[in-house]
Amino acid sequence: MKITTSWLKPPTKATGLDHLGTQAPCVKIYGQLLPGITNVTDRARYYSFYPWVVWSYDQRFSKDDFDHFVDMFRRADCLFTLISERHSRLAADAVEHGIAMAGRNNLLPALDRLTLGEVLKLSDYATQDETDTRRYFKSKLGGFSQYYAGTLLELGIMQPSSRSWSYYTKQNGEHLATSIESAAPAELFWAAVEKNEVSLSDLDALSAFCVCSIESNVSECQHLRGIFFDTENKYAEDGIQRRRSLGLIQQLVNALPEGFDISQDVFRACTYSEALPAGKEWVVPESLQLTRKLWAVYVRNDLLSVAFLTVLAISLREMQPQSAQQNPLFKTIEQFSSWFAASSAVASVTDALGSVVFGELVSQTRQQGVSLTAWEDAEHETQLGRALLEGWKRGDDSALLLNICLKLLITLAARGTSDKPYDGLAMSAEELRDYPINLISFHHRVELWKELKLPEVVTDLINWSLNTHLRVALRKLRQSSRATFQLRPSERGLEVIADQIPDPTPTSPRFKQAIQILRDLGVLVLDRSGQTRLSEDGKKLMEGACV
Repeated sequence: MKITTSWLKPPTKATGLDHLGTQAPCVKIYGQLLPGITNVTDRARYYSFYPWVVWSYDQRFSKDDFDHFVDMFRRADCLFTLISERHSRLAADAVEHGIAMAGRNNLLPALDRLTLGEVLKLSDYATQDETDTRRYFKSKLGGFSQYYAGTLLELGIMQPSSRSWSYYTKQNGEHLATSIESAAPAELFWAAVEKNEVSLSDLDALSAFCVCSIESNVSECQHLRGIFFDTENKYAEDGIQRRRSLGLIQQLVNALPEGFDISQDVFRACTYSEALPAGKEWVVPESLQLTRKLWAVYVRNDLLSVAFLTVLAISLREMQPQSAQQNPLFKTIEQFSSWFAASSAVASVTDALGSVVFGELVSQTRQQGVSLTAWEDAEHETQLGRALLEGWKRGDDSALLLNICLKLLITLAARGTSDKPYDGLAMSAEELRDYPINLISFHHRVELWKELKLPEVVTDLINWSLNTHLRVALRKLRQSSRATFQLRPSERGLEVIADQIPDPTPTSPRFKQAIQILRDLGVLVLDRSGQTRLSEDGKKLMEGACV
């Protein structure tokens, strides 16, 4: 009789980023505010190129040979990247072309060698041989299955199929596919795929397929804009929210003064503070006010996350033995937190902050601290969050980092906390149960800290962070059999088991992808000075987003 004992196997060790679960609410927030765009859907033309590949393959080849389809699909995916990268080398505005294309890093050397006169065979890079270092992508259907499939399904561009690969929809997928087929040299493209060898002249002749060419294809461009801005109200609440978030980005681009270009940091600071650089008021249309406020909730949650991830990193570093001979000194988390709270580092922080009681510091900051609109000030919470990230990367000592951490938490508390911070978002108490450190629990903790002295607050911060880490790691172990523990209790005491202490990191709220997609669609353009501006079409779409 065969006995399976897989439960005895040691769990797979994994690194991970969110060791406290503090980033999970942030991810849920921006997922609701910008649906249909993800952190890996970087270019707008993939939304039409992938359905075109499937549709055009169906027009030319048998529909029941999956292996042949995969081979042709992978070659087409490689060719698409090569066309765009080649076009970027010939054009002045390279930013609009080859970046963020599937398999680009592996295909750049191929294009370099082609430029030097060597032969470029698509199959050498489209190979599925796992031992071949030239392979452009591990996933069977390349960038489609790895990055875009779920989003294209969500937007009704692709749909499930009884075949072995996704199928295009009639309403969106086929419309986009035929738009490309009628405007680009499709026969030449497939001839290059079947021939399996491409030259520089081939790539140049196929430049109409470059990701920068959406605007020149009126039908494709209008349809993609209609999808992203939901101009026909087909996507219900998701479409409305996507349109409003894109409209908010456009409003900010339109409002920024000379010398300030749109960026993720600027977007976060302006939506959080409702102020432009130099504290100038940002007048946001009433129809977009709720969207701006919800983005402000995201930024607040992300700042809270950065602070606690830094507390975790400081704790692990302080707990880590300084030499191989040094044994762990702490039997429990509570013993370590009490030791650290009594250390000279915490004493120096208390002296620097000028008060002992947490509630007094909150009151002082509320009365004398920088205004919410002064987001360029070094003492503003958005700048304190950035200072934490930069300070950790520099290797700043624990006292300096803890000082900034406490300033950040005090400032967040001074702005006011609420027991209903996620109003307007689909965020239930049950969803937050697995993520104990969030804006609601922070509100309740601030109430408990008001009468506590700073060393007592530091003790609670460390206990909360380390115990939450163990809880989150246990949950991940139970759900996925992946071990993400950074420390563990042992007979000798607490042991830091991380090969490298995880860096505190902010979340990435799909903003860069949204900006690139707006550029691809001709909504955002660069003026002569290189500053991002709205195109005339962009202004019309912005007006529509305000309705």
